[in-house]
Amino acid sequence: MKKFIALLMALVICVGAMAAFSSCNKEKDTLVCGVTIFENMNEVDENGNWTGFESEFAMEVGKLIDMEVKFQEIDWEQKYSELNSGKIDCIWNGFTANSADDGIERKDLVDFSYTYMLNQQCVVVKAENLERYQSEADLVGKTAAVEGGSAGAAYAKDAVGEGGKLVEFPAQNNAFLEVKSGASDFAVVDILLAKNICGNGDFTDLVIVEKIELPAEYYAVGFKKGSDLTAKVNGAIKTLDENGKLLELAKKYGLENSLKVSYE
Repeated sequence: MKKFIALLMALVICVGAMAAFSSCNKEKDTLVCGVTIFENMNEVDENGNWTGFESEFAMEVGKLIDMEVKFQEIDWEQKYSELNSGKIDCIWNGFTANSADDGIERKDLVDFSYTYMLNQQCVVVKAENLERYQSEADLVGKTAAVEGGSAGAAYAKDAVGEGGKLVEFPAQNNAFLEVKSGASDFAVVDILLAKNICGNGDFTDLVIVEKIELPAEYYAVGFKKGSDLTAKVNGAIKTLDENGKLLELAKKYGLENSLKVSYE
């Protein structure tokens, strides 16, 4: 009888250990973030690891909601189809919440998280041409380089008018190259990106047109309509804001003056 009880206890312990092992090795749910390469926001380092404010922000959120974060590079113009098809779970890449695409407010196309960063579009030209661009009137009839489906594209389309031309790319970085080459007269891009690129490295000959100041924008994470991820991520954003981790990340990338979290 004692041998039987001992055997039974050993079996119980074995089953418990197997259950614990199985639980520990259970794969986490995955949060797939749709991104484009965006300096200081979403980049891949020399070791193949994603870095930048948005990337690290997403990974910190993943820890709090117990999800493994992965990044999927997308064509920005296809962001909604990628999201609605389920190829990505969210758009997390300097996504302007208070903007419209093809006349439709973005808030009507996706569910947004809390907003967390101030931005605005800006006009970028070659330094040698700066004097030609003193106001929005100087943009009419020109050729503009933009990221397709971006807030910058929406602005540039109206700015150049019917006599102008829009050259669209899958990511904002291409717009800088287009202006540098002289193929386009100007680019309309996020100012947070432009400040990192203009006047530096291969782009010392590009400048921001300070006299053309565009309205303020706010970054947020975009989710498929009705997604339960929105509330989960919002809870994590609030925690990271309150415990100072979000400010710490912003400082790491020189973005502390642009950080502005709103729970509305």
